[in-house]
Amino acid sequence: MLSKLNVVGVLITLIFCFKFASSIFCYDCNSAFDPRCGEEFDPFSLGVVNCSLRDPPEHIEPVAPTFCRVIKMEIYGKLRIVRTCGFLEEETGVHMCKRQTGNGDLFVTYCTCNTDLCNGAPTLDHNVVLILTAFGLSKLKNIL
Repeated sequence: MLSKLNVVGVLITLIFCFKFASSIFCYDCNSAFDPRCGEEFDPFSLGVVNCSLRDPPEHIEPVAPTFCRVIKMEIYGKLRIVRTCGFLEEETGVHMCKRQTGNGDLFVTYCTCNTDLCNGAPTLDHNVVLILTAFGLSKLKNIL
């Protein structure tokens, strides 16, 4: 028979292994209009957007947003950061950061991620949280 602690451990593991909804929540801001969106990001004072309720930009076909994006633009020495929903995946399907340069003094870094509010301040990876939870439960089991 499973103890209550084992049941809790299994439930927590399942929560981290499965994504229940198809929508993703992201921060949506532009540092040109709101300084809280910049490098000194303040997630507690900005709103959250349910990306499934957003329409894609007019220049792409209607697709569902499946990830969050951070775009860091350095244009002639000025920095602008845009946090928003992402609609078109990279061909590889891998979420990472990619730096591109333009003509003259233009540098753009695109970062994508596919968990809720991941386009804010750095967060722990779900696998790290899962491992730490399992370790904590095993220690708690030894105490009880």
